[in-house]
Amino acid sequence: MEQIMIDLFDEYRDRLGMKCTCSRCQSDVLALALNKTPPRYISQQDKAAYVKAEFVDKQEMTTLLVKLAECSKIVSDQPYCRKSGVAENSVPYLYR
Repeated sequence: MEQIMIDLFDEYRDRLGMKCTCSRCQSDVLALALNKTPPRYISQQDKAAYVKAEFVDKQEMTTLLVKLAECSKIVSDQPYCRKSGVAENSVPYLYR
């Protein structure tokens, strides 16, 4: 799931309307989106194609894209990066 979400994020990053696109904010979006997505585990790397095949379905991909958009808004509204001025050691929204 992580690689699928990263690929989707890379494809739509410019259209998500993030206020800040620093690496911290991007990582926060991905972490938050992955935490809201059911995991798909594989025991052998050559089986990854089966998991990716599930997301050829437009509805499945749209569901992931909606999660990314929602998480992008959350991070944009409450960034925890140096640009935002929030202390680095404060508890981020990911753990609340």
